[in-house]
Amino acid sequence: MNFEKIKDFIKENGFPAYRIAQVKDAVYKNGITDWNKAVALPADLKNKLKDNFNILSFTAAKMQFSDKDRTAKALLKLEDGLKIETVLMRMGDVWTVCVSTQVGCPVGCSFCSTGKMRFKRDLTDEEISDQVLFWLSYIKQEKLAQRINNVVFMGMGEPLFNYLNTVKAVKEISNPDRLGIGMRHISISTSGVADKFHNLAVDLPQVNLALSLHSADDDERNKIVPLNRKFNLETLQKALTEYIAMTGRQVFIEYTVVEGVNDRPEHIRLLGKWISGVKDNYLLHVNLIACNMGKGKTTSEKQVKLFAKGLQGLHISVTIRKSLGNDILAACGQLAVKESKEK
Repeated sequence: MNFEKIKDFIKENGFPAYRIAQVKDAVYKNGITDWNKAVALPADLKNKLKDNFNILSFTAAKMQFSDKDRTAKALLKLEDGLKIETVLMRMGDVWTVCVSTQVGCPVGCSFCSTGKMRFKRDLTDEEISDQVLFWLSYIKQEKLAQRINNVVFMGMGEPLFNYLNTVKAVKEISNPDRLGIGMRHISISTSGVADKFHNLAVDLPQVNLALSLHSADDDERNKIVPLNRKFNLETLQKALTEYIAMTGRQVFIEYTVVEGVNDRPEHIRLLGKWISGVKDNYLLHVNLIACNMGKGKTTSEKQVKLFAKGLQGLHISVTIRKSLGNDILAACGQLAVKESKEK
């Protein structure tokens, strides 16, 4: 929702200023998605808003809910007919939204379903931030919670290829007068668009950065993450060194453990060597993820634990990330739309 345009509209149409606060409360506090439910507003204002503004920049085409955990996935139809997916995850009382930034993805990582889709376009900042508003409305209407705690830019697309809209969306999501989610509760995951790390450190220094590495061998990473041909491992080391120097922030290294591909002892040694090449590398933390191979299958837990133990032996900070929503294809690397646009 473009709240600034709505504010201007209310003023231009001669409504008193307090109506702006009422609209804000209706959307962000009460979680309405239909102007008819804005009970505090007079009928003439509601009708004008209905005629000129949608609360959300898309409609929900389908929703799925995991039988294994508390994960939900929504298929969203954009105004031009294209579709994206977004995910809501719950761990205890903590609610996290995973947002998409593009329709499809141009990177084409080997294990990622989104990469198998043909890239269509970038999402607007409104389409990105509205995904959080969509889930906020859902949890409020279902009386599950009152707020979203975290937002991760780990859905469909490469956020740093849609840089300006990603930055605008983060500022909207973190605006204390709107969704009010603190910058340190927002994470941006990138496949390694190294030439945007400096900009990110300037524009969003408090946001968490996660680098999807997946291999510390250039030849191998070229196959897993084709973007490595443009921004290789040495380039990423230099970019991270500068980013950490500018922000003093911890950076997360995402490593999807693919059985028989990047899970051997030599891969542990290579990763340790690569990390040692980043200055102030004590601020790097490795998140291990079992590769989701579809139909509920993942890399074995034993193999991931062995990899973690090897990294710990090198005194590298590491966590095994829990995979949520695997049964509804909502986990890492599983988001994809078979029919991206209605014919």
